[in-house]
Amino acid sequence: MSIHHAELEKALLVIYQKNLNFLKENFFDIYLEVETLSSNIISNKYEQQYSLEVVNGYFDILNLKNNGYYYATNSYIDAEKRAKKIDYSVSSSLDLLRKDGNSQKLAKAYEMKDVMPIIDFINSKVDLENVQFEKIMKFMYIGVGLGYHLQEIDKKIKSYTTLIIEPELEIFRLSLFTTDYSIFEEGNRTLVLSIGDDIKKRNDAFAQFYHYHEYMNYNIKHYCLLQNLEYIKQEVIDFFGTNFVFSFPYTAVLTNVERTVGFIKDRNRFLVLKDIEEKKIIGDKKVLIISAGPSLDNYIDDIKKYQDKFIIVCVDVIVRKLEEHNIVPDIVFSIDPSHLCADFLTTKDPDFLKESAIVLLSQQHPDVIEVLKERNLKFYFSQFAAVVEEIGSLGSMPNVGTFAFQAMIRLGAKELYLIANDAAFNQETGARYAKGSSYVQTEKIESKDENEDIISHDDVVEVKGNLRDIVKTNRSLLDIKYSYDLSISFLEAYEYKAYNLSDGVYIDGIEPLEKKYFLEKVETLDSLDLHTIQSFDSISKVLDLACYKNDIKIMNSIIQRAKKFQKLKIHSKEEFLEKKIDMMIWILTQTKKLSIQLYGNIFLQYTSLVDAYINFTINLRQKDLYTKENLALLRDYWAKGLISVFKDLKASISYERK
Repeated sequence: MSIHHAELEKALLVIYQKNLNFLKENFFDIYLEVETLSSNIISNKYEQQYSLEVVNGYFDILNLKNNGYYYATNSYIDAEKRAKKIDYSVSSSLDLLRKDGNSQKLAKAYEMKDVMPIIDFINSKVDLENVQFEKIMKFMYIGVGLGYHLQEIDKKIKSYTTLIIEPELEIFRLSLFTTDYSIFEEGNRTLVLSIGDDIKKRNDAFAQFYHYHEYMNYNIKHYCLLQNLEYIKQEVIDFFGTNFVFSFPYTAVLTNVERTVGFIKDRNRFLVLKDIEEKKIIGDKKVLIISAGPSLDNYIDDIKKYQDKFIIVCVDVIVRKLEEHNIVPDIVFSIDPSHLCADFLTTKDPDFLKESAIVLLSQQHPDVIEVLKERNLKFYFSQFAAVVEEIGSLGSMPNVGTFAFQAMIRLGAKELYLIANDAAFNQETGARYAKGSSYVQTEKIESKDENEDIISHDDVVEVKGNLRDIVKTNRSLLDIKYSYDLSISFLEAYEYKAYNLSDGVYIDGIEPLEKKYFLEKVETLDSLDLHTIQSFDSISKVLDLACYKNDIKIMNSIIQRAKKFQKLKIHSKEEFLEKKIDMMIWILTQTKKLSIQLYGNIFLQYTSLVDAYINFTINLRQKDLYTKENLALLRDYWAKGLISVFKDLKASISYERK
């Protein structure tokens, strides 16, 4: 660092040390990375790429590789100009309250039935074409430079929650000499940092930023410092494309609880996590997991030939194809709450799955159970979430193949072979599934026009392949890979070896294995003698039905309190917020007394949803919006929503099978 003025250097070191103390206390991992980098620079173990320079009275960053400057202009004036462009409108922001697509009006869906009156209020009362906020709740900075623009923008908006992203640790280290990062946590404000991260860790930071005060997730302002950082902005758009206000509707969770309680009352068998962990029923047997990707067609004859050498595990959508080839699965996994799963499991021969253990999530549609019971097939539930705490859960994944992979490892599998978990379409035809699957879908295989900047799940992208250098896929299919990434991270404590035979996307943590080497391994294996159903019987049980009378009493008290809330006189939006918070705190206290702890989470999930709309509404600069009449409407709509939610909760535990 070429700084010749002693006083100036001293001032910079004061800021730097203050930042180090702040990082050490609040972001210890980043603190260690900065300290390691500094040590390596001093000991010449690291070749610096950048240096902090004074140029014509202002600071700039010199690129030591090409002698180019980061700003090449007065960095102080540059920061002021950037701050002037930031306002309290919805420009340069992510709007997480989805529009209906044909107008500026907010979208509605049945999953949001208890919030619809508030959405209708917004659509009729709020000028959605000229939104101006009173405060900016969440702000995201992509790129720090020397951080001057961070300071200038923050002086103007003082966001409550801030995410700062800088992909280069060395750039961030230089900014520690010029920018005081502790300001972003002054006055109960919150800072999230993503420094030098790969895409996975950046997504973790996005998630942390998103889930902190979810009820403020109606609009997120952002600022990207450099054009070459636009790729991070695209990552942000991808993340918030699947994480937004009603992306995980509480009503679906309520439905799943109702189904789970119904399955318990029907005296079905549930897997017990403690027994699973103790008995490890898979032992040293090799496991072959068959998904429904198009590369299955390359293996189907070999699977038929060698099926007796593996525990054959498959996903529901591929069962009927296996039947056509006389491949009998030992274990079938089905997790989707759709009624379509009943068709997937309706084989031509009613007895085809009579020796198979069928593992279901307790969110399963009743039509599936009807098919299985009609055929007298053996099935076992794993809770979609911990409705009954003492038996635990195998977890819940968005993809059935990933769930099967995770479940088999937790059941004790040490060596697994994965076929057709492609996370990609057929590279020639665009087919998403193997021929003969119960579901058929074809994807477009050509990339979109480069000038088209709209991002969608259908976008064709090129990524690292498992058995070839590059494969084409789309963002929707890549979600399968991301679910494997999540699962592998979750399974870090387990010892296992997994091989990927699929001609699709490379998955870090699952070793690619070509077909010829797989067949060489198979030739050395002995045939297995399996007793699958007996094994699953030993790790499952019929649950005793809990008594929910006290729960219903607590819910009734909450409903009565919400009815009283409707009668409160509200004179200002501040008073409305204060009384609403008091009510929420009291409800949370009551939900902790419920025997099903999940109900407290459902209430919080509903609160995050409804309050995103409420907080959007009461954070607007709009004349005559906060009249007593309008505030009374918001009070009524919010209270009625609470009443409806807790009535639904009551219904879920008094659910009777017809």
